[in-house]
Amino acid sequence: MTEKIYAYVGNWGFAPAPKGISIFQFNQETGAMALIETIRYDIAAGQLCLDAKNRILYAVNECGERRGEIGGGGYLLAFRINPETGGLTLINEKESLLPEPSYLCLDKSGKYLLTCHCADPWHVTKIKKNEDGTFQNEVLFDDTAIVMFRIREDGGIGDVCDVAITPGTGGNGPNSRKNVDPVTNHIQLVQVISRLHAVVQSPGGGMFVACDKGMDKLIAFKLDRNQEKIVITDEYVTEEVACFPRYGTFHPTLPVFYANNENLAQLNCFHYDEDAGKLELFCKVKLLSEEVGLIEGKPVGAQDILIHPDGRTLYVTLCGLNQIVVLSVGEDGIPAVKQNIPSGGNLPRGINISPDGRFLVSGNMVSGDITTFFIHENGMLESTGKLYKAVSPSAIQFFRAGMDDAAAQ
Repeated sequence: MTEKIYAYVGNWGFAPAPKGISIFQFNQETGAMALIETIRYDIAAGQLCLDAKNRILYAVNECGERRGEIGGGGYLLAFRINPETGGLTLINEKESLLPEPSYLCLDKSGKYLLTCHCADPWHVTKIKKNEDGTFQNEVLFDDTAIVMFRIREDGGIGDVCDVAITPGTGGNGPNSRKNVDPVTNHIQLVQVISRLHAVVQSPGGGMFVACDKGMDKLIAFKLDRNQEKIVITDEYVTEEVACFPRYGTFHPTLPVFYANNENLAQLNCFHYDEDAGKLELFCKVKLLSEEVGLIEGKPVGAQDILIHPDGRTLYVTLCGLNQIVVLSVGEDGIPAVKQNIPSGGNLPRGINISPDGRFLVSGNMVSGDITTFFIHENGMLESTGKLYKAVSPSAIQFFRAGMDDAAAQ
């Protein structure tokens, strides 16, 4: 039976240009990608989450305002996959409750979908009357939270069953300050508000970690599935201020979690206790052999991170230099850099590995293209020399299907 591989590419960007979800057919023999169509140009699909078994694709619409309103937050969408054509049919859409939903994580039980929020960096100043009749003002920021949704029987997104609000300092912390990206003029508040950028689940399913680039911390939590509650179990605050922890990944077999940093070319490596939901830093790994200074006024930092299914190689993308860093992973879980290879495009924001583990695909957001790489037996990369036009690729998910049945990867 002929097998088909589809690559779903979520498009995101700073400019208010059309984005959407692009559907490609992927050739597992050659690594070639053929565009089928792009849908829903109206959504900023910065992250995607796949339920391969049930043929469902979940996507964020990373926006800050409800339709027709000022403020109100973003949306989550559920699509049914047609395994014969790769086409997507909308099941439903839910408000995420807060601005800029930035990541999606499907609980291993298949009953819950978790999202987190990067939040808008804006503020309002309110006048407050005190009990003694005097007046003062207070500055308010958006809430930021991990939000837990039930999954419906049809795979659609159900009601919210719990919310874990992650606090900031409101600008009153010792390291609080306003940071402005010199290239995009994008505001990145430092230790003022929580800005959650990822939430990922351990291989055993008993523990989650959220990366909070706003407060320079990692937040560990568990789910009380009987009570349908989020239970915060641990926090780790980075020693480096304004490093912006961005994404993380768990080792497939070792009790190790890796986190990268958007504003620092360094990995933080943790041992974790799944039962207790605890993190313990055990090493830091520099992603560059020498300091390169600022590029266009900003430090070189990471974008995406993933580990090969065999657990022997870790991949991290770097913006500024537009590189993919390849790291070997020892039996002790300690990574070591063994290759820095050009991504072939500008700002490699999202990467993924083909279902057979033979190709790595890089979505280069600013240049609007996708590049592909052979993965050698030792994990090192070699460019295929091919470049595929895209919109503003940010997240990539592979779906493997037969002609008459889905094959969950």
